[in-house]
Amino acid sequence: MNCWLAIGFSMLLIWLLLMIIKYLLGKNSHYKLETDIKNKPNIAILIPARDEADVIEDLLKSIFKQTYPIKKENVYVIVENNNDKTVKIGKEYGINVFVRKKLELKSKGYALEELIEDLDSKKKDYDLYFIFDADNVLDKDFIKQMIYKYKEGYSMATGYRALKNKDNAISISAWLTFLLVNEYRNLNCRKHLSNMLFSGTGFYIHGNLIKQWHTFPFHSLTEDYECSIYATLNEISTTYNPKAIFYDTQPKEYKLSIKQRSRWIKGFMTNWFKNIWLLLKNSFKNVVNRRSNMEFCLGIIPGVLFFGSLFFILIGITNSLILALIILYLMTVLMTIILLLKEKKLKLSKTLFIKTAFYHPIFLLSYLHAFFIFLFKKDLGWDIISHK
Repeated sequence: MNCWLAIGFSMLLIWLLLMIIKYLLGKNSHYKLETDIKNKPNIAILIPARDEADVIEDLLKSIFKQTYPIKKENVYVIVENNNDKTVKIGKEYGINVFVRKKLELKSKGYALEELIEDLDSKKKDYDLYFIFDADNVLDKDFIKQMIYKYKEGYSMATGYRALKNKDNAISISAWLTFLLVNEYRNLNCRKHLSNMLFSGTGFYIHGNLIKQWHTFPFHSLTEDYECSIYATLNEISTTYNPKAIFYDTQPKEYKLSIKQRSRWIKGFMTNWFKNIWLLLKNSFKNVVNRRSNMEFCLGIIPGVLFFGSLFFILIGITNSLILALIILYLMTVLMTIILLLKEKKLKLSKTLFIKTAFYHPIFLLSYLHAFFIFLFKKDLGWDIISHK
């Protein structure tokens, strides 16, 4: 056996051992669900919206077309100054426009923190807090579908993230990442009552948690992932509802996509290393969601081991790096075709379907580019991603 095969099969063996340990130790969770449930919950909608005048009107229209009625006074848009054109649009719709004061604290999490602390100081509280990005658009039944999960007692829930700008292979490839998170990871975790992985927008937090925090305590570059880990470590019930559909915009330019993903990688690595030992400890304790702790502890390790082993085995079999890369590329193209065919909600032209199928493997490989930016760019921090 040559060294490439030895490396490949060693990685595959480690992957198998991790899966066996996960199977033996993992078990369905038994959460203590919320009992403080209202028949018609009072809902707040929070929208960080700095310089989002180009897109926010479509979101507001979709909010007020919901089959579950939303009060205008319960919608809050967060901006950084009164000269923002978003302010004018907010006032035209009769919603609340909250102007931030602590501008030195830069992140979506800090924007939400400032608003929630202001509401808390004014004794304004709600049964549910929904968080959206300004470029989102909601299906008319989104809120109604999410309330079903609230009435089941879940403290947090996320919906199905569909794609708005499906006219570009880069944006579709970016969206496929969220499809994998929701329709494969989260849907499988829901079967085992495991904790969900939230992805930035389109989710709610139960009012009891906000009352407990008196703030929004997640401020990293990936506040969604930070929130997901917090829920796991604190045995907070979370779920996913694929029938609650909202639409989101993805970057159409490679440079913008890399900028976004390098920020995500930094946020992921920061939160993972910060919590890895607690997650590992809970993975071997008799906590109600031990399976969830194990899944978050392992993170992307199983995927890296599996595809890494496949890569090295292919090199060992073919004795050619180039041929191994070609085979792996074609296998990923096939995987992408299967994903696109299975996803009935995504209707693409034949040309765009083919472009996406052959580009998506390159998009996945470009995560290495984003990773190297994370490694070597010291000033990588929060910055606005344009939705124009």
